[in-house]
Amino acid sequence: MTYKVYMSGTVNGHYFEVEGDGKGKPYEGEQTVRLTVTKGGPLPFAWDILSPQSQYGSIPFTKYPEDIPDYVKQSFPEGYTWERIMNFEDDAVCTVSNDSSIQGNCFIYHVKFSGVNFPPNGPVMQKKTQGWEPNTERLFARDGMLIGNNFMALKLEGGGHYLCEFKSTYK
Repeated sequence: MTYKVYMSGTVNGHYFEVEGDGKGKPYEGEQTVRLTVTKGGPLPFAWDILSPQSQYGSIPFTKYPEDIPDYVKQSFPEGYTWERIMNFEDDAVCTVSNDSSIQGNCFIYHVKFSGVNFPPNGPVMQKKTQGWEPNTERLFARDGMLIGNNFMALKLEGGGHYLCEFKSTYK
């Protein structure tokens, strides 16, 4: 299957748009995507804060064991939405929403992103991050939705980590 990403938003007031084309095997847990900044580039902040929206946010490509229901794949052809709050250790916050649909053999993701309160001298605005540590999201069903909660860590130049709590709702 293929997928398209259309992301727009702001980080500390800087507007940007990103578009991407990806492909993957939804039942095998594989995916790749090529993303391009189409407006607002070059970005004055670390790309890493955007990457989970098309990686961890691309849950139709998650491989589930046979004994666990795959609510996301079951939501198609109607599709699903998700909302996420990312709370960083220095009080920076990102809010993200994604409206996911399918057209033929292609998932379509419309992502809205807002990041605020990133300190000008912090790792995001200074572009000192070096990718996320591997992570597993805990998902559970509640009131007809999936709730996700996980703690993530961005690796930093020179060592150390920049911590972030993700809270996601999939419906």
